Amino acid sequence: MRSEMHVEVSSVEPTSRDRISGPGWNLLDEYPALDSSELRADVEEASFAMDQIERHAMVLTPALQRASVMTAEEARALGVLDALADVFSLFWRSRTLLRNVAVYANCLSSVDGTNSEARKLVAKMSELGSRHERVGQPATIFLRQCSEEVLEAYLGLSEDIAQSAFILEHSRKMRDHSLTLPEENLLSSLSVPGIFAWGSLYTDLSGVLKVEMAQQDGTKSEIGLAAAAGFLTDSSEDIRRSAWKGTAEAWRAHSETCAAILNAITAWRLETFQRRGMNQYLASPLHLNRMTSETLTALIGAVDGAVQVGRKALRIQAAALKKDVLDPWDLYAPAPIEGTQKDHYSFDEGIEVIANAVGAIDPEAGDFVRLMRDRQWIEATRGNTKRPGAYCTGFAKSRHPRVYLSEYNGGSGLLLTLAHELGHAYHSWVMRDLPQPQLSYPMNLAETASIFFETVVTNDLLKRASSTEEKFAIAWNLAESAGTFLLNIPARFRFECKLNERRPQGKLSAEEIDQIMVDAWRDYYGDALGHLDEVGIFSCTKLHFYIAELSFYNFPYTFGWLFSLGVLAGKDSDDGSSSSSFSARYRALLRDTGRMTAEDVVLRHLNGSDIQDKAFWDNAIRIVHQQVDHFESLARDLGHLP
Repeated sequence: MRSEMHVEVSSVEPTSRDRISGPGWNLLDEYPALDSSELRADVEEASFAMDQIERHAMVLTPALQRASVMTAEEARALGVLDALADVFSLFWRSRTLLRNVAVYANCLSSVDGTNSEARKLVAKMSELGSRHERVGQPATIFLRQCSEEVLEAYLGLSEDIAQSAFILEHSRKMRDHSLTLPEENLLSSLSVPGIFAWGSLYTDLSGVLKVEMAQQDGTKSEIGLAAAAGFLTDSSEDIRRSAWKGTAEAWRAHSETCAAILNAITAWRLETFQRRGMNQYLASPLHLNRMTSETLTALIGAVDGAVQVGRKALRIQAAALKKDVLDPWDLYAPAPIEGTQKDHYSFDEGIEVIANAVGAIDPEAGDFVRLMRDRQWIEATRGNTKRPGAYCTGFAKSRHPRVYLSEYNGGSGLLLTLAHELGHAYHSWVMRDLPQPQLSYPMNLAETASIFFETVVTNDLLKRASSTEEKFAIAWNLAESAGTFLLNIPARFRFECKLNERRPQGKLSAEEIDQIMVDAWRDYYGDALGHLDEVGIFSCTKLHFYIAELSFYNFPYTFGWLFSLGVLAGKDSDDGSSSSSFSARYRALLRDTGRMTAEDVVLRHLNGSDIQDKAFWDNAIRIVHQQVDHFESLARDLGHLP
């Protein structure tokens, strides 16, 4: 990515890393301000709708006792079907309004972690979200427990309701794990001051934590976590090491707090699973990802068999950096090619690189990338109070997406991060006209769209490269991906598995959690990474372990990475197929992610492929083998290897 690329962008003067930054986003087309009348009106309308939903509980709650045996005729006579129809409209309208306000509050608090009013609104929306879940429980439980006859009668009430068939059928797979209505409501009420409060504690802490970094002149300065993360891609190992160790030290001071959060969140989930009669901690994340345990077993089995591919990529990188072995602060280091290629892109240049690459495959995608820039829907400024990381979100009323980057410094790593998040945004954009019940898609298929954008951009730049140095710089990013998805993500998965297995035996100390992380990294990285005794702090620094709503936000990344490689391989194997034909099929795939299981999406759109078969994942990993072998060849041509 750090080579002179032949892309159609305006000529600009060379820009140093320290001077490059991105734009701020515009939220004014959603709400004028936190205290605006428009925002208050949405909250009030949502609250009124929830009041109306509660009134229908007088009909629905008594019906729960006979839900499994009630006939359609009886449900109609008792007014149950009419009540369910009203709840459907009220539920989705109030959900739209609540999500809209919650996204707005989260956007503001992400940019400024010290914005107390935004944080208060985030907390308030969490409480209202809990209430929304509670008032909808009678309808949810009834529809999960009712007979097929009643469900068919319900789906036949209107075309809008019929559009919810898939999510209802998927929800009914968990009918044996439902609690009673009082228990479900109690759980929902307690989650706000319980598991969600623990997650919020971590989010609040990450927004204000400061990192002390040593400067080249011997002085020290304090910066935010987001700014420190940007230095992990610096070409100077001294700077990378300082940023990594400074971040580790900042979090180490709060390791007991992080341990308390992880213990509480994990115990909450395990207790909930036990009460629901779920004897496997992976059952819930599998259900949320709409995939079977057979698919996960096949995926992990293929990845575990490819550990040496990831390690090989890291060893080649180490040789190029003139090191015996990479260290943790080197995992996002740039390719050691100086002065022969373009290694930083202004924000507009970066947008054009991404738009040109994805536009060559899907013109609508290229236009969309430019639309995101032109509408000011991307946040990529610098700031010491910004929340670290990157994400894509969207406003439920307008169905307009937003992309957040804690910073943009023009480096290839953040260019690909921008592409990743724009891939998420495009996914939601092509679905924006679908019925509300079909707009939600699982994490694994979400990561497929985002990593597809990343892969397309990388492949396009590699294709355009004219020199060995350019090709090596781009292949460096592919090697980095191999290390991330074949080693880092699986290590996170193993860490979380061990955390769930050991937590029932008692509270885990900060030192024990640290060691579980070290062991997980050692299992995957082996001798391809140094200073493994220091990586335990990753249990504190990685946000994904602290998202209260989600567990195991790790394997979906590797799923999406390998799936996207399979999608692209399918395009390349289509003899005589036009670009427009592939782009139409790709958009169709994305649109089906909200109304199919992962297995069915692949079956329909990848020529009948079966992702429950390890061979599917092995075939995708063969592409990674080829990429790493090519990287090795380029490294040898440049004298990095004998």
